[in-house]
Amino acid sequence: MIDTVDTTELKEIQLFADLPEHDLQLLAGQVRRSTVPAGTLLITAPVAGEAIYFIVEGSVKVQLVSENGVELTIALLGPRQMVGEMSLVSGHGRAANVITREETTLVWMERRAFLKAIDHSPSLTRNLLRELSLRLEEANGRLQALGTLDVTGRVARQVLELAEQYGRPVPGQGTLIPLPVTQGEIAEMIAATRERVNQIMVRLKKASVLSVDPASRITVHRPDVLADLSRL
Repeated sequence: MIDTVDTTELKEIQLFADLPEHDLQLLAGQVRRSTVPAGTLLITAPVAGEAIYFIVEGSVKVQLVSENGVELTIALLGPRQMVGEMSLVSGHGRAANVITREETTLVWMERRAFLKAIDHSPSLTRNLLRELSLRLEEANGRLQALGTLDVTGRVARQVLELAEQYGRPVPGQGTLIPLPVTQGEIAEMIAATRERVNQIMVRLKKASVLSVDPASRITVHRPDVLADLSRL
């Protein structure tokens, strides 16, 4: 089901949060909301982008597929994250597939409407440049971690990053990462084996640094320990 979006909802999206009311009114007529089931293929590589998506609820995985068909998760994205912006701006093919991991609610715009909005709104252009710069910084940080940290450090950094992006405080316990995250997904994102990640997660759980519930949701109890382990 596809619904329209009003200006109040647009203000909840970081890219649009501080836009003038006139710009928001124009955008509201072009933005739509959809809820799709788990396993929905939103973006296919190497097809050029036709829409930009903003995650409201749920999560997606960004995957590369090797020539022999092996799928490799390179990122998990959840609420407040956007996806599809790079291809939309460049007009080139997508670098990866994007698939929903659970039922996910998205706000989205078609490419033509988004590019037109950029032409008419300097504020939106500035916000987009800021978001793209943050993505580049995050990517550089991941590359640096891969080259300098051991597997324990990379696990700690990945968990801490997810907690900082999506975490919800739980009084008396710590920070809950509401996205379900499997050890296999962590292993793929940090270029390690699932077995090695399992060993590290067991050790961190025994030390009460974190815990994992039956739904694969991680609660971080000692972010200071994770920060020490992941210090470059």
